[in-house]
Amino acid sequence: MKINEWQPTDSAFTTALTKTEVKKLWKQLHAADLAPEPTGDLLDAWLAYHNGEFAEAVRLGRSLGSKGLPVVIRAVVAYTDYVCEDDKTTERLLHLAYQYGDETCESAHFDYNCEFTTAVAMGRYSQSISITKALHQGLGGKIKKRLNTVIEHQPDHAEAHIALAIYHAEIINKVGATLGGITYGAKSKSAIEHCERALSLAATPINLIEAGNVYLLLKGKNSVAKATELYEQAAAMEPLDCVQALDVDFAKSQL
Repeated sequence: MKINEWQPTDSAFTTALTKTEVKKLWKQLHAADLAPEPTGDLLDAWLAYHNGEFAEAVRLGRSLGSKGLPVVIRAVVAYTDYVCEDDKTTERLLHLAYQYGDETCESAHFDYNCEFTTAVAMGRYSQSISITKALHQGLGGKIKKRLNTVIEHQPDHAEAHIALAIYHAEIINKVGATLGGITYGAKSKSAIEHCERALSLAATPINLIEAGNVYLLLKGKNSVAKATELYEQAAAMEPLDCVQALDVDFAKSQL
């Protein structure tokens, strides 16, 4: 898996964090995904990620096997979300990322962020090829199963809640409430409930942005005011690292 080296130069966050600072900020940086604080080489990989050095984060994470899976997928998703401008490259990287997650989740070392980040990669890949194609490939059920597993064991995993909200909203938006409910178990009420739960647990910039997207997917023009409010909250936040700075910049660009 290869991504180009990239160091941010135009985001709102311009100061590289040190290892000490990442450790100090860890609970805040990972309030939404409950990732355990890393040590040693794994800390180096996360440091690269939080500083926007996504290729380095992938390189270091890949060298650590399953322990490095979450940071590898996080780095690929961030890179394809905010840096890569080629749709085919984005699709290929996300496909490689979720396949890597599928394979790695079967290994001896296991944590629920391996499950979660694999589901995220599947979701982003689904968006890159179209939700309809992804549903035909059976990815919807796999994403839902992984996210439900995470929430079952970690009910305070805010990002799993927001991801499940997106799952419900994307399906309803594409195939309608009736077919979505009967075939995929997608429900508008569930989407909103997961949104509200996620934001009550961790109202991070990305969770606010994704919550706004959920409302737009479900209610279209009728939810513009609500989505704008959520985007404004995200845009007003002080980023803790480079990745949050990219989220904040994105929110600002959409207002």
